[in-house]
Amino acid sequence: GSLPKVSVIMAVYNGEKYLAEAIESILGQTFRDFEFIIVDDGSTDRTLDIVNRFASGDERIRVIVNEKNIGLAASLNRAIAITKGELIARMDADDISLPDRFEKQVRFLSNHSTVRIVGGSLIQIDELGNEQSRLVPPSCSSLIRWNMLLGNGIITSHPSVMMDKVFIRTLGGYGDFRAAQDFELWSRTFD
Repeated sequence: GSLPKVSVIMAVYNGEKYLAEAIESILGQTFRDFEFIIVDDGSTDRTLDIVNRFASGDERIRVIVNEKNIGLAASLNRAIAITKGELIARMDADDISLPDRFEKQVRFLSNHSTVRIVGGSLIQIDELGNEQSRLVPPSCSSLIRWNMLLGNGIITSHPSVMMDKVFIRTLGGYGDFRAAQDFELWSRTFD
């Protein structure tokens, strides 16, 4: 068929505990024109079984299996390399996306042609789903830059991000950092 508008990328390593809920929150999006690329990064728990169960029931899911653990950045780059969508949405295996997340983000990017990356706020929940706190990052560009350079580096919750694929590929994808991949990538967007 035609190419999906959005490619969702998620890497998971031994994430069986919250994985099903994370996947369900993507499959339940009101915006449905996406592919969902899940990278199993060498898990030794039931992660791959869970992923395969969902993949067998939804043709939007594509699975990459790393034979050994290569880390988040490298796994995300493997996913980016096979994406078909013009927009890339990030997801994490221990997070839940609200049902209208993609709908709002796609609409925003469609209406703001100069914006290349959009993120969102974060509600931190406990294991039972009860709200613990909220992180509402700055929304104006200059404040975001100030936060990057002088503040705590909290730009947006990384799994809430949707970004233009050509832009990310131009940057060369995620650098080979074991932590703070998002921070390192964002810092290169400010050239």
